[in-house]
Amino acid sequence: MGRATDAAREAGATVHADVIDAFKEQLLIVFLNRLGGQASVPVAEVDATGSYTMSFNVVDGVFNFQIARKS
Repeated sequence: MGRATDAAREAGATVHADVIDAFKEQLLIVFLNRLGGQASVPVAEVDATGSYTMSFNVVDGVFNFQIARKS
């Protein structure tokens, strides 16, 4: 999702980039709320996500997320 934000800014679509950034912030808030409002994640675990990608779609007003290994 970071590439989408960068591409939008480079194309001059700053409003679009701002929407993407706001979405990422709200998404993190939702996930943390589902975990009881707080979580601790080791730096090494975050660093190890480089071989994964996240995709999502929206069906009937519900976001569906999926993690997969990069090909």
